Amino acid sequence: MKTYSLKVFKVFAALVMMVAVAQAFAEPLKPARVIPVLNGVPHSKIAHRTGEEGVITYQYVRPEQGFENWQSTVVYSNYQLDDIGDDPQKVATRLVNALQQINIGAKYKLVGDKEGKVLLLDFLSWPPNRAYMEFSAYRIQGGEKGEGVYTLQFSARMPFYTEMSEEVAQQVKALRSSFLQQLSKYDMKKVIQLLREQRAAQEQSE
Repeated sequence: MKTYSLKVFKVFAALVMMVAVAQAFAEPLKPARVIPVLNGVPHSKIAHRTGEEGVITYQYVRPEQGFENWQSTVVYSNYQLDDIGDDPQKVATRLVNALQQINIGAKYKLVGDKEGKVLLLDFLSWPPNRAYMEFSAYRIQGGEKGEGVYTLQFSARMPFYTEMSEEVAQQVKALRSSFLQQLSKYDMKKVIQLLREQRAAQEQSE
């Protein structure tokens, strides 16, 4: 009798474990499980940004900072728009156009692999009130066919300088080099998985 009860318990425990594992795999990957690290610092405060239909965005900042007064931020986005399709170049063009509408004549740099599947875009910008300067760098790449384009953005803010001294120019140069190096090595698989599964979850709930 005791042996039989033990076997029943083991079978029941195994079934509970199987159900728990199945539920874990069924749930979409949560934003809190893909915490980005920028310059060695985790950015664990998360906001789900809503805006243009067809674009999913999650923004991460350092836990001690806010979403309005951050000093550095990481942003994950997925664009599924008819005028973009799966073309990373079209997202880069859209970002550059938005930049130059705010900062007329602003310079930017865009590089990519030979196939044009992964692009790196960076630029320096500032708001109309010139409260600060913001350096942003993007990794832009397509997903599977029909999934649109995924972007990973690093941004950092600094004081606004009317004239770019050699010292400030060197700081921006060092920041750019660091950001691009981190972007090129970033594990995009989890970012893409997160955005893919969150989009699917949103579509199921609508």
